[in-house]
Amino acid sequence: MSRAGVPEPGYWLKAVGHARGPLAEDWLDQRPELLRRTGFPRRPRITPGDRLVLYASVWRRVFAIVQVLGEPEPREHPRWPWTVATEPLLVVPTLDAAPPVEAIGVAARSMSQQSHIHIRAEHYDLAVEALASVAAR
Repeated sequence: MSRAGVPEPGYWLKAVGHARGPLAEDWLDQRPELLRRTGFPRRPRITPGDRLVLYASVWRRVFAIVQVLGEPEPREHPRWPWTVATEPLLVVPTLDAAPPVEAIGVAARSMSQQSHIHIRAEHYDLAVEALASVAAR
């Protein structure tokens, strides 16, 4: 809880893309829906207000920060049967301009075989700093 009695948001690193289906370098032109909704293989412990740092897994770069708008919802999808609605906060439109995941103090190997991992507030703050330095304004 914060000093005002409002719960602190949770911070997560969320993988997008995989070895057989990596994101395109110009992901924002091709998949802008990634900023509005993201999927999970099982029900995540993510709650409204949490912040997700989106991570392009094959590229090993962080490319956006989104805020979770609602509770996880089931959907008909073979690989990602759970989803959450999100709102973009900070975006780098091309992956070659996005900072490497190591810039936020997280090793790329931490995401091996994971759809998302909990990160500390310090990692989130580093992500905001790194993305803000190159994000579209």
